[in-house]
Amino acid sequence: MLARPAAAQQADKKPAAAAPPPATAPQAPAPAATPVPAPLHAGAILHVAHEIAQGMGQVPAGAIVVASPIASDIPAPKADELAVRIAAQVAGRIGVAKAHPQPAALAVARGLSGRAASLVYLQLEIAKGELRVTADLYPVVSNGWERLRNPVPGPRAHAFAMAPLDAEIRGFLVPVLLEQTTLHKVKHDEGEVLAVGCGDVDGDGGLELVLVSRARVAVAKIRAGKLVVQRTAAWSTIASRAPVPMRDPLATVLVSPRGHRGEILVGTTDRGGVAVDAALVARRALTGLPVPGAEGEGCAGPSAETSAYEGNVLPCDPPVAPKPPAGAGAAAKAAAAKPVEPLPLFLPPAPRYDAIATLDAVARDGSVSHIVAVREPGGKLHVRRQDLGAARPIEATLEGVGAQLAVVDLDLDGTPEIVTTSDGPDDVMVVSSFAKGVLSPRLRFPAKEGVRAIGVCPPEERGVPGLVAVVGSEVWLVR
Repeated sequence: MLARPAAAQQADKKPAAAAPPPATAPQAPAPAATPVPAPLHAGAILHVAHEIAQGMGQVPAGAIVVASPIASDIPAPKADELAVRIAAQVAGRIGVAKAHPQPAALAVARGLSGRAASLVYLQLEIAKGELRVTADLYPVVSNGWERLRNPVPGPRAHAFAMAPLDAEIRGFLVPVLLEQTTLHKVKHDEGEVLAVGCGDVDGDGGLELVLVSRARVAVAKIRAGKLVVQRTAAWSTIASRAPVPMRDPLATVLVSPRGHRGEILVGTTDRGGVAVDAALVARRALTGLPVPGAEGEGCAGPSAETSAYEGNVLPCDPPVAPKPPAGAGAAAKAAAAKPVEPLPLFLPPAPRYDAIATLDAVARDGSVSHIVAVREPGGKLHVRRQDLGAARPIEATLEGVGAQLAVVDLDLDGTPEIVTTSDGPDDVMVVSSFAKGVLSPRLRFPAKEGVRAIGVCPPEERGVPGLVAVVGSEVWLVR
């Protein structure tokens, strides 16, 4: 709804017998500001604010944004402060708007809207490790006759957004101690597992596990202390065999990452990378194997000659060549037909690696740092952290690291953890915090049968992320 001209608002307040004002040219309503594009990497609050602004469309200038009190399944001693911060971010994204400095119920928010152009009301919820925001755009009725005719007008626009909890949001909730992590084990019958992933692919609010072997892809859930396989698909039904597979295959999997909800991005050096739906039906080919932690945007290219990944991390979706304009000549058509080289997303800290993981780590203040870790085939770990605006990255190396790797902020305190295995006969899964260029071991889980795969689970129970590992014939869950 566009803001009414000031002259029309004043006319509404005059008695019916009053002489009409002199005819003048109608005033144009103030144009709505163009929404600011979201940054490439953003925390949960900024992400949902951008999604809400995009979903609401044009909002009249001069709107007021009011947030509800937060309904949370986690104790939130600073819930009101968090609600106000979310409202302020939404107000900043939709353009010329202001946020009310306190959360309020909808009935109170209608009264607070006063002479604002409109009311944007945010219903806030924290549930199952996610921040969920429902937004409604209400017209503000300032005319007495309009209030009598329709005292509680319905919303003119609606939007919804959600994002997993991160360190910025966790700062308003009760803290989590990394040392209170628990370990649960269940048996599996998937044979030699190459990769494991975790996420909500069917949208039912619960997490699924995806186990990848050379023979098939399996989707399972843990129920009553057992791993229950729900559906499987043989690789022969998903993708054709690679021309030159590796002797010792590599594999990765991402389950319903942000931006690819309801999809599983999976790949092996036997078959290449492919995106499948929740029913394990192939949808499209990828440029390589999806990089864990890259939200389905980055893929690494394996080399059969070196039995490792090589070079830059590229976008997973192949670039599309622009179509030549109508009436273009043969030269323009030939140029458009040539393959388009994809632009790299980032350069890993080592040119050749057999394990890679990355994370956009969110700090307590909402700032985002890009963390990437790779393992060279000889067992040397390279970790690099690039802070926004910093001239040079922070780097660290570690010798004698095994082939399984993950990067995650396990306790959501703003300091990322690097999860590694050992390169010796007695395997162990080590969780180390990475701060100021130093890797500090925090947790150790001996694994005599050997760690076959490691994955990261998004926040769910108690609102914190978790680890999933395949150790011999068992699946381990670490939260």
